[in-house]
Amino acid sequence: MDSGLIQFVVESDREEMALGDYLHNVKHISAKALTRLKHHGQVLVNNELFLLKDRIKAGDRISLIYPPQHASEYLQPEYLPFNIIYEDQDVLVVNKEAGLCVHPTKGHPCGTLANGILYHWEAKGERAYVHFVNRLDKDTSGLVLVAKHTYSAQQLFRQQRKGMISRRYLGLVKGVITEKSGTINLPIGRLPGKTTKRIISPEGLPAVTHFQVVEIINGYTLLKLTLETGRTHQIRVHLSHLGYPLVGDELYGGESFLARRQLLHAFCLTFTHPRSGEELKFSVPWPKDMDHIINKLKNNIMK
Repeated sequence: MDSGLIQFVVESDREEMALGDYLHNVKHISAKALTRLKHHGQVLVNNELFLLKDRIKAGDRISLIYPPQHASEYLQPEYLPFNIIYEDQDVLVVNKEAGLCVHPTKGHPCGTLANGILYHWEAKGERAYVHFVNRLDKDTSGLVLVAKHTYSAQQLFRQQRKGMISRRYLGLVKGVITEKSGTINLPIGRLPGKTTKRIISPEGLPAVTHFQVVEIINGYTLLKLTLETGRTHQIRVHLSHLGYPLVGDELYGGESFLARRQLLHAFCLTFTHPRSGEELKFSVPWPKDMDHIINKLKNNIMK
């Protein structure tokens, strides 16, 4: 099936709705997206052109034909091996290694996950645009969700805005956290004069992180963390502000003699498939560097 073709069969309880109302209120397609479809794509009912004001009935087959996608001229395909956890015509889930940028920046114009994904798709003969639904910092490892076309991106971004996508992390911090679990609810903003670093700021955006202690290891704490919001460096800033910076996170005060990067790993991702409506859940183990360091701590080997 073409990823630019999305089809629905009208349910029995949606009799006599206007087509536009059905697509907007039931299938959660934004008014802006419907306008774009109207002018640049096609909306068919039982293979015939329909107006958004026309009425539909139970059993009607609706086809949305999106215009062709074109990769950004600034993103070039580049052979770059990466770990695919799941892929179909609509979504891609990747287990990103630490040290790999998600997308090009001024400092890293190539050699990014986005370049590798584009190469992978072109090698398969697929025409797709790289829509990152979630992003990880360069030195954070773990699961990244990518939408492969406009409809998929719209549905997944909506889930994200409504808190329907679950993202869980494992992080190792210096110090012993005595509470078994808790919530950090502190707004995050830019540090004035800096482009990268973030701080807790009353003028910042709302940011909520939930944590659960997994294990105390020789003066360090292994945490499970769940994001309710997705601010830049959110977990790193929140933990540092509480006095428990991530091991290896030099930007936010973490010690670096144990690790050369922040020990933060996105290990679990749950979302609803944009086409089928099925709940998908993916989990990956922590990477070798985290495993090695945690074993060193357990065995009291601090060098």
